Amino acid sequence: MNSEYIIKGPRPGQSKIFLDGNEIGEIKKGEDPTTFKLVNKDGIEWILTNNVHGNVRPFSISVFEQNKTKGDSSKEVLTIIEHLFKYNGKVYMLTNHPEGRHWNEYLSGPRYISRLDNFPYSDLTELDHHIKHRLRRFRGVSVGEASGLGIEGHHVKVSKELEDIGLFIAASSYLLYSTA
Repeated sequence: MNSEYIIKGPRPGQSKIFLDGNEIGEIKKGEDPTTFKLVNKDGIEWILTNNVHGNVRPFSISVFEQNKTKGDSSKEVLTIIEHLFKYNGKVYMLTNHPEGRHWNEYLSGPRYISRLDNFPYSDLTELDHHIKHRLRRFRGVSVGEASGLGIEGHHVKVSKELEDIGLFIAASSYLLYSTA
């Protein structure tokens, strides 16, 4: 894995984010109970909310860049719907069990982020209850991993193909599993 993020703090709304040992941002409480604010060292802000496309969903989160120079407009930069997200036309899954890994590793090891190369659905908003129930059967190629939530912090490692959105994945992963 190329980049390792560590999120530490006493509560989800009071956490610092580190990349390779350097503090790069923080997660603060948002304006309402369903939102958090992610602020990087340059002062750029993003809103993270579990109100995804008008519905509060488990293990789902949307990340919006706040554009203060153009009024109230904001741009959606990442949406995770029940562990699944799309990036550069590919589907990825948080807490997936990758191909080639033994099932025993799933119980005690890190939670993997996998690219689902043969995922048969392109529109994640159209997944029905029956498909969601079978999501764990899909195994992919490991492109990252997440572990820990305690005193040592939440560790998220991402490969080069997810580096551009690594900060958002790390913050989202931390919030999904610390507030669920």
